[in-house]
Amino acid sequence: MDSKGLTLSVLILLVVTVMICGCINNTSVTSGFTTSTLVPEAIKLHNTGFDEYVKGDYPKALDYFNQSIAADSNYTRAWIDKGNVLVRLNRSEEAVMAYDAALALDNGLAVVWNKRGEALMMSKNYTAARDSFARALELAPDFAEAKKNREAVLKKME
Repeated sequence: MDSKGLTLSVLILLVVTVMICGCINNTSVTSGFTTSTLVPEAIKLHNTGFDEYVKGDYPKALDYFNQSIAADSNYTRAWIDKGNVLVRLNRSEEAVMAYDAALALDNGLAVVWNKRGEALMMSKNYTAARDSFARALELAPDFAEAKKNREAVLKKME
């Protein structure tokens, strides 16, 4: 398979995964990722960073996400993806800070509360992780991934 075919396969897998997780068309989980006031350069930099993320070049993706945030610090999606790439780089404490920045822009994003909880679990901060999963479930009571994560953190706290 050539690199274009591989990239297309990865993108299809990513879309299918998001659909299975229930993250599409569930406004209580994903609302507020973007606004109409975004700086076009921030969007372009973010998209380039996301392409690098999909390819697995996490340091390069992080650089683009940082540039996107520098162009528009109110670009929630860039903060979220910065958190996601920091998790991939095993930099969970920094990931939590990126998720907190996204939540400062829109604290109603259940998916971000869940991601924040996952990062907190990585750093063994189980109490804060439990609280993040609880917030995700307050916002989206049927959010299966947050339920599963909450159960996992409660077991670790026993």
